[in-house]
Amino acid sequence: MQHWHSRLDCSRRHTLAVLLSFPAVALAWRAAQAQNVIKPARGSPQRIAILNALRPEIQAEIGGEIEFVVSELRVLGDWAYVSASPQRLGGKPIDWRATKFRKDWEDDVMSDLVLALLRRDGGNWTVVEREIGPTDVSWVEWIKTYKLPKLLFSDE
Repeated sequence: MQHWHSRLDCSRRHTLAVLLSFPAVALAWRAAQAQNVIKPARGSPQRIAILNALRPEIQAEIGGEIEFVVSELRVLGDWAYVSASPQRLGGKPIDWRATKFRKDWEDDVMSDLVLALLRRDGGNWTVVEREIGPTDVSWVEWIKTYKLPKLLFSDE
């Protein structure tokens, strides 16, 4: 009888260990998934949703309708990073001299890039940070501010 009782205790301990490991397994799985950077393909629903979330803010700053030539779009968990050049519909370049960025453009202190950090909340993407015409790597500060891995922004 005592032998059966000790097996029961062992079985209970094993069951308890297995049950307690589920949260750990779930956390480890989520952490591993969070390290998988996704680069959504052109035309994919995720890429379209991210760019559609960014576009109105950039259009409001530049004026007029735009589209993006994406150089980098990376998603890591609920975060997305975009590096893109805005252009007019149909591929026409932005005339920066006809925008509020005229002086910076003429003084050669801006680029033609847009860098943006977005976060997914539920099913919607929201712009958290964005910079028009950066001349440095804005995301270095975003890593610190939002405690994000460099992997979201670069493979290096």
